[in-house]
Amino acid sequence: MQPRKVLLIRWDAVDWKVIHPLIDAGKMPHVQRLVENGAMGHIATLHPPLSPMLWTSIATGKRPFKHGIHGFSEPTPDGRGIQPITNLSRKSKALWNILNQQGLRSVVIGWWPSHPAEPIDGVTVSDHYHRASRPLDQGWPLLANAVHPAHLSQTLADLRMHPDLLTPEMVEQFVPLAREIDQDKDRRLAGLMKTLAECVSLHSAATWLLDHQAWDFFAVYYDAIDHFCHGFMKYHPPQQRRIGDRDFELYRNVVSMAYQFHDQMLGTLLKRAGEDVTVILMSDHGFHPDHLRPAAIPDIPAGPAIEHRDFGILTITGPGIKKDELLHGPSVLDIAPTVLALYGLAVGEDMDGKVLSQAFLHTPEVVSIPSWEDVPGADGRHPPHTQLDPVAAHEAAQEATEQMIALGYIERPAENRELAVEKTVRELRYNLGEAYQDDDRHLEACEIFSLLNAADADEQRFAVRLFVSCQALGMTEEMRRIVDDLDGRRRALFEEATPHLAEFRKLAADAEAEKALSDDQRAELAKWRNLARYQPAAVDYLKAQVLTAEKRYAEALAVLSRVTRAHVVRPGLFLQTADLYLRLRRFGDAEAVYAKALEIDPDNAHAHVGLCRMALRRRQFDVAVQRALDALQRIYHYPLAHFLLGEALVGLKDYERAAEAMRAAISFNPNFPEAHARLAMLLEKRLGDAESAREHRRLARQMRSRKTARRERISVAERVENAAAPAVAAVGSVEQMPPVAECLVVVTGLPRSGTSMFMQMLAAGGMSVLTDGMREPDEDNPRGYLEFEPVKNLLKDARWLLGGRGKAVKIVAPLLGALPPGLPCRVILSERDLEEVLDSQERMLVRRKQPLPATPERRKLLRDEYGRTLARVKAALAKRPSTELLVVEHRAAVADARGMAEKVNAFLGGGLDVVKMAAAIDPALHRNRATV
Repeated sequence: MQPRKVLLIRWDAVDWKVIHPLIDAGKMPHVQRLVENGAMGHIATLHPPLSPMLWTSIATGKRPFKHGIHGFSEPTPDGRGIQPITNLSRKSKALWNILNQQGLRSVVIGWWPSHPAEPIDGVTVSDHYHRASRPLDQGWPLLANAVHPAHLSQTLADLRMHPDLLTPEMVEQFVPLAREIDQDKDRRLAGLMKTLAECVSLHSAATWLLDHQAWDFFAVYYDAIDHFCHGFMKYHPPQQRRIGDRDFELYRNVVSMAYQFHDQMLGTLLKRAGEDVTVILMSDHGFHPDHLRPAAIPDIPAGPAIEHRDFGILTITGPGIKKDELLHGPSVLDIAPTVLALYGLAVGEDMDGKVLSQAFLHTPEVVSIPSWEDVPGADGRHPPHTQLDPVAAHEAAQEATEQMIALGYIERPAENRELAVEKTVRELRYNLGEAYQDDDRHLEACEIFSLLNAADADEQRFAVRLFVSCQALGMTEEMRRIVDDLDGRRRALFEEATPHLAEFRKLAADAEAEKALSDDQRAELAKWRNLARYQPAAVDYLKAQVLTAEKRYAEALAVLSRVTRAHVVRPGLFLQTADLYLRLRRFGDAEAVYAKALEIDPDNAHAHVGLCRMALRRRQFDVAVQRALDALQRIYHYPLAHFLLGEALVGLKDYERAAEAMRAAISFNPNFPEAHARLAMLLEKRLGDAESAREHRRLARQMRSRKTARRERISVAERVENAAAPAVAAVGSVEQMPPVAECLVVVTGLPRSGTSMFMQMLAAGGMSVLTDGMREPDEDNPRGYLEFEPVKNLLKDARWLLGGRGKAVKIVAPLLGALPPGLPCRVILSERDLEEVLDSQERMLVRRKQPLPATPERRKLLRDEYGRTLARVKAALAKRPSTELLVVEHRAAVADARGMAEKVNAFLGGGLDVVKMAAAIDPALHRNRATV
């Protein structure tokens, strides 16, 4: 592939819904040129849709729990204060670091976060370069470390535009009646001017660097549209009922002018970049410009993100790129792999995105390496000792601070500062939990939200997020508990606060009066604010989810109807209502609700799929085809839509295209037995390929058998948890699994539940075990722990487990969520009486001279949490493909060693030495017994 230049232009929060009308009116000619001469499409965002997290995912190709940026702010390195998020928390190489190692020169401007500027071979201008926080006459020095190399600092500093220097003509492009505004009373214009000036500053730096610096990769990030939209989208036409006529008259043009202004800047960049440059224009998410605009912003951290839309924009144009091509299903995670492919470089297997091959005229040969993190050489990052994990840094600093206070060297910091740090760490954890949920890693998310909810049960969003993961893990009883608690807590708060509501509202609106409150009054005001955050409709929505899980469909529909009446612009509510109608076989009602959802949001792919199903029921195959294609145009990676398209094409007797659709469904979801079966029928009866048909039919049977086994497994897991557990609970069918030599054998459980004993049993029976001997035998475990040190870092790196097939490894239960997808596993879960587990843990801490408070309250807290952990683990394993679970009871193994050895040997396919396995269990070591 020829050496090339790549110009990556990032516009925050830009949406095709705003661009298309402007293009049609001839007001965005430069974007129109990119669309007509290249490939374009919607680009899917991640959740939470917070810009620092998203732009770091774009730069690294990795999800937030891999790259380490989890919010807008973080603790300072000493853990005593907070600061805007920096790139020092980033754990992964960005594109410019990888390119730096390949001798390619990068210029990176304004990326969020990019402060302090990284010392790459090129130029970095940090996201603090253009910020103006005070009047010009008070001085405007460039922040230290905002530019690399340092000798360019003054030149670039002089290019900045301060809001005080904006001319009236520039402002009047956005607000034609700006001179009529009393700025002492209306501060909105000041905010607009600040955003505009900062945008001009970034653009000035970009144009100067294009003219004066050599580059292979040039990336510039404009955040102005996001700020303009958060401030002024509410005034964008058509006029909303809640917007007054005067406000609409003053500010109706701001958003559309912001888009046009960016198009003008785009034209400048394209001209100065020159010919034969690959240009990527993108946004990280969209922004609702229509009736889907929320009426109010939630009173929670990052609440304005509710205004974001799940789809941003993407265009790619340049040498070797298709023209006037529609891209299907790109994600923000795909940008880094695609840029690497443009340079002919390998894609890291630890990246979560893919190369957008469909954009290329000739499909590129994509090569891969395990990880760019392991490639040595100068990458232009900050030295390792400067990098930090903000949460870990906070916790470590907290411990060190307590030690210094105890020794008398320092005074205890002010409480409000500590509280600010605690809240910042809490938000970082919350965002991390949501990022895990976005990748369906609900075990990890459940751990995070369980802790957050336990620490602050009055914060409704923690309980709601915990509910989401419990629902994904099939924990219906826990879902019911959360909803009952939320409902009861809301009523209790309301009854307590009602007599004082008028007084509380007045105080909440008067910042000066609030300062004079006593501690008791502040506590009362906090209760009212918690009450104000409760959303009855949200609790009703969760109730409907619980009732659906309990198969009480009519009751769920009645509850959901209350939510729908209160939130008529939420298409997701209509989709769940339609699903309930389908379960109740009220097909006409379901179809009407799907249509209503599309009236609200024509881009909702799930509503198009619902109408496709309705058309198939009426045998209107041509309509069904169009509905399926409408869904795929929005979300191409949608297996069900491909499957239904195939069914509709069968109805039209277009068997070749039907088979293609079924293959597409399987490619996006290999574990889709219905698609395999339908494809087998087509291949055998219509396309004359009996051999391929037999293979797809075999796969369909295998998957359906595993699905049945998983249902049985869930049932057994529930019996083990909620009833008197049998001695052994083996689930699934071992014959359907690959042989042990192709599986990883995992021994798991709580600490001190007997996992070492079962590892010793397997080793004695002749199974290879992964252990390094780093933790030697001691009084607590005289026969050894048989642990493997890399297990402790599974959440950071689990790839090495792929090489452990045919061997056994001990993994503590909370880390099982890190098991690599696609790795077949046979899991032995050791359970022990929780009182015995707690006794054993306490004695171990005492012997290690690390005792923790052993109060009854703390013990109960641990016992309850351990029970929830085991329930979550069982539910997750029950849903994990290619996984078989054997639940073994520690007491039963001690009582009948030979019987347990035979059961474990049978679970692992036989071939182990049962006599030696039984001999490895020593009843004398069962020292911590629960009293009967």
